[in-house]
Amino acid sequence: MFYKKLTLVILFLLIFSITVLGCGIIRKKDDVKPTEEDIPELEDEDTEEDDNTRETILFYQDDAGYLVPVMRKIQWEEGIAKATLQQLMDTPEQQQALLEMGLKPLLPANTVINGISINDGLAKVDLNAVAMDYPDAISENNMVKGVVMTLVEFPAIDRVQFLFDGKIVDTLKYGTHVGDPIEPGGINLELSPDSQENGAEVTVFFHNTSSSRYDYLVPITRITSNPSATLETALEELLKGPKLGSNLRLDIPENTKILGIQLDNGITYVNLSKEFEALKDSEHEAMVLKAIGLTAMQFPEVTNLKILVEGVEYKGNSPLVTPAFANEY
Repeated sequence: MFYKKLTLVILFLLIFSITVLGCGIIRKKDDVKPTEEDIPELEDEDTEEDDNTRETILFYQDDAGYLVPVMRKIQWEEGIAKATLQQLMDTPEQQQALLEMGLKPLLPANTVINGISINDGLAKVDLNAVAMDYPDAISENNMVKGVVMTLVEFPAIDRVQFLFDGKIVDTLKYGTHVGDPIEPGGINLELSPDSQENGAEVTVFFHNTSSSRYDYLVPITRITSNPSATLETALEELLKGPKLGSNLRLDIPENTKILGIQLDNGITYVNLSKEFEALKDSEHEAMVLKAIGLTAMQFPEVTNLKILVEGVEYKGNSPLVTPAFANEY
């Protein structure tokens, strides 16, 4: 009887020791801080489970040297950030799509992505030396901005550090600075005709057509004469049209003016002059309305937009809808 009791006591102590030690091991493992390699590359709530793809904004360059955002569906896979950057390369897989869009890739054909790591919002992108060589300053700068703008579309990324064959380089051949983490900034930056030092930046959208007849909108960030960015400032810049000598256009009827802007019950009303009515006869009505919508939607307070002409709601052939993307392919 004594030995039976002793056996039970020993068994109980053994089980208790294993439980305590086991819990200690679990707690110790949880206390270890994850290294950069341990962090999942990306977790994205926007993944569409139905067809296992993700709507992703990619940036390409057009013949005039403008950066152009295009929404494309990317097949979801492990390492989606790397797969996304591969869509920017001049590879056989991408050449057909790029040919049909009439746009150019940002990364040369022989670019190799050595690795991507993401930690605390910072994406470190290691490319081979081929990605440092461009024919001109515009292409070089567009590669840097385009890669950054493409990656920050992912919620887990807000800035990008470039490395080339594992090393940080201060500047590229034409002077583009890449030595520090880069945050998204003004795209296709230009000065308004009456811009002033320290003027506010606004983004407007103008229309272009590629040699393959692909119609698209180009975002232009303008430095204005106003100290603060407002919806009225942005729309005024839109009405000024593209800069002289540009191949961009926007078929807003000439002499259209802004008569007023009002926010009422969550709806932003933009009241335009009577000249805007002539848009109904234009084949580019849908593109103009989309450009106005995208220009307005950069302001968080604009969630629902309506256009008035002399105080009466504009009833065109193309309804004004809230656009989610500038261009889709």
